[in-house]
Order: sequence, then structure tokens, then C-alpha cells
Amino acid sequence: MAGGTVVFILSTTRSGSTWLSLMLGSNSRAAYIGELKLMFAGEAVACSLCDDRGVACPLFHDVARVRAKDVHPLLLERTGRDVLVDNSKVLSWSRKQLREGGPRRTYIHLLRDPRAVVHSWRLLGRTKGHDDWIERNRGLREFLEQNRLDFRVVTYDDLAERTDETLTELCDWLSLSYEPAQKEYWQFEHHGRGGNGATAPFLQNFQASDQAFYAANKRSQFRDLRWKDGMDAAQQQEISGDPGLRALVDDFGLVLSDDGLRRRRDESAANG
Repeated sequence: MAGGTVVFILSTTRSGSTWLSLMLGSNSRAAYIGELKLMFAGEAVACSLCDDRGVACPLFHDVARVRAKDVHPLLLERTGRDVLVDNSKVLSWSRKQLREGGPRRTYIHLLRDPRAVVHSWRLLGRTKGHDDWIERNRGLREFLEQNRLDFRVVTYDDLAERTDETLTELCDWLSLSYEPAQKEYWQFEHHGRGGNGATAPFLQNFQASDQAFYAANKRSQFRDLRWKDGMDAAQQQEISGDPGLRALVDDFGLVLSDDGLRRRRDESAANG
């Protein structure tokens, strides 16, 4: 088996996966590689960060000629790092990679408060609701458990409130030494496909749909709680009071409170 580790971030959209990936990929022994699946799905741009500067990417300039099963070993070799952080999120890519040989594979199931996710979807004009959140996260859990994969569950709110502790736990699991500078991921060079608020510090020409919010928080650590004011009490209760949602949250070993989704303090992170 090829050396090195690939950690796949699995989540719904608008859950903070790019932020988590960039912080993990800022470790001196790790590398952020963005949403790698997009490079094998007809996307013309291999690296948003280099494309924005008008330069050839040292990692991804020839990725179109590389087979999907060979891309992680190639990137481990090119980066010289022990861990790659693949923020592709979707199950189709993880399933495809699971069928191939290669490096060790680990997984982080990142969950964000369904009220926050639904609110963010609505800001983007999407009609998806909390049933989509339930279906997506249940599917991710089933994939991880049925294949007996090595995984950890992380919540956006724990990551935002207990950043050092959460990153330390993840780095220990990945056999890395946590480096507090990782939190300031914008201080490091990164390469990969993707464009959202978390990558805004690197992109001069990128305009997020909620640009003013990210401009105000640029190059800083912050917790996005816009859903608390953006959703009325009835909308919040419709989501948080759903019996199926609460059962799923409980099954994850999480607690849905008035201001976020967190791991139960008396339990360890979920393990595959």
C-alpha cells in the first residue's frame, strides 16, 4: 500500500468543510488539496488559488492526464507531506476512491446545526430543507459504518468554540502534532479547487454571495450565527422539534441546543 494518509471531509454543503480542511492542511506535515472531485468532473480550473493569480499550479497543472486512482499518491509525492486533506464532501467520490488501492484513508464527518445549514441554503436561493439535511447525514453515516471505516465526527460549533481542543484531537488521530498556527490558515500557501468565504483571503477576484459578511471577517476566526437572527422562532422550532432529526442527532452522540450542535461532553468523538 502506498504511504501517507488521505483524510476525506464528508458533509453537507455550507457546513464549514473548507474552513476545517484549510486548518488541517496548514499543518507542516499536511496539505490541503481542495475539492479534488471537481477536477475529474469536467471543471476547467484545477486550482482556484493559482488561477486567480494567473499562474500555473505546481500541484495540479497536469492533473487532467492523471487517472483518479493515481491522483492521491501523486499529490503525496509532490507535496512531500504525510497527510492530504480532500474536501470533496460527496459520497460518490469517496465510494470511487474506496474501490482503489493506495494510501491509508480516514474520514471526518462534519455536521453543522441544521438550522444554520437550511438558513444558509435559503440565502443562496435553494429550496432544500431539513429533510435534506437528515437524508444526507444519514447516508454519510451509513457509508462510514457499513464499510467499517476509520472516522471521527466533528461539529461546526465545537470546532468554532473549542478550536484548539478539536484540532488537537484530530491531529492526534492523524498522527500529527497540533500546531496552533494552523488556525491562521491564510498565512500559508494552499492549492486546490474551490471558492467560498473560507478561501476569500486568497482570491482577489472571487465574490461570495454574502461578500459583505466575509469581508468583515476576513483573515480572522469567527463563528457564523446568522441563522439565529435570520430565522424566526417558528422556523427554528420546525427544524429543531422534528422527532426524526432529534433521533438522528442523538444517534450521533450529539446535542442540539438553542444555539448550536455539539458533541456530548461525556462522550468521545464517534469512531468507525
